[in-house]
Amino acid sequence: MLATTRRLAKPLLTGARSFAAKGKGGAAAAEEVVDLTKVVPTNILKDGAHPELKDKSEYPEWLFTLLDPKPTLGELDRTGFDNLEMEEQHRYLVLLNRRSVKATNAEKAKK
Repeated sequence: MLATTRRLAKPLLTGARSFAAKGKGGAAAAEEVVDLTKVVPTNILKDGAHPELKDKSEYPEWLFTLLDPKPTLGELDRTGFDNLEMEEQHRYLVLLNRRSVKATNAEKAKK
């Protein structure tokens, strides 16, 4: 009888959340200052170095076309599937599939 009352008197602490001890106020870590005109700060290694920027002439031509706007589904549809290049046909099919998936999801959300 004594054992059962003892269990009820003190709650079980399994799964209780505890917090880390407060740290002593120390000096803040100094941040590295990087000159963005000479390097790109993409290094993730402790002992590694940031890659240096080169002249535009040293980069390939296709690199500067990556951010060009791509044709939309409506533009590709107006051109016609048979008149598109292979990459444009692939983009057309991807956009068409995306539209059908969104329509199906919207239909299911209404129910």
